[in-house]
Amino acid sequence: MNNPEKDKETLSWLTRAWDDYSDNLPLLLPVLLIQSALTAGSFYLTGRFQSLLAAAPYMLFVVTPFSIGLNLVYIKIARKSGPRFLDLFGAFPVYHRALAVSLLLGIMTLGGAVMFLIPGIILYLAFCFSEYAVVDRRTGIKESFLLSAKITQGWKGRLFAILSLLLLVNIMVPDIYLVTGPLAKPSASLDLKPWTIAAAALKNLVFIPWLSLSMARAYNFLLLNSQPAPVAEESIPV
Repeated sequence: MNNPEKDKETLSWLTRAWDDYSDNLPLLLPVLLIQSALTAGSFYLTGRFQSLLAAAPYMLFVVTPFSIGLNLVYIKIARKSGPRFLDLFGAFPVYHRALAVSLLLGIMTLGGAVMFLIPGIILYLAFCFSEYAVVDRRTGIKESFLLSAKITQGWKGRLFAILSLLLLVNIMVPDIYLVTGPLAKPSASLDLKPWTIAAAALKNLVFIPWLSLSMARAYNFLLLNSQPAPVAEESIPV
């Protein structure tokens, strides 16, 4: 596939993901609200104990498996393979593997970013679908990373464009939860101004799901196209 064709395909992930979002809103809305409520628990723990470390176990052991399960919801929506509300719990049958993959992905990305920013980005782009593979294909820890590295070859620049949009939305659009103060003793508070509530709702219920569905479309496309083409059987003359 040449570069213009890759660019066209990347654009189709974004446009088709919007159709996926609008067509599946009755399923997505309760799933996203539950995910938002679970994430809010980390802000409560941070404010209650004035420590980010107090929220870390909750984020890893509770929020992470639901976040990976949400990826399965996105994958099945994009694949049109009968997504269900229960798919949100899809990471729990592979709980330990899902946690290990997510933790290793975070450590590798952070380690690369600490040394130099570019290696961290490249590592994440190579292994960003490891969390998808472990919940979708039920792969092992090593196999999840190997599969992601395989299917992202030649597509990292296009994936970077979508992930940049996700990062931009996360940074630029405010949330109603604020964590302020020094890292050693932070405090959490609510910002309930109408503008903030509206912006946070659009961010968490529209833009992030749409871009996440774009990544799910990318995963499905790259997974399908990474498979070797079947070898046609030669006809045997009679």
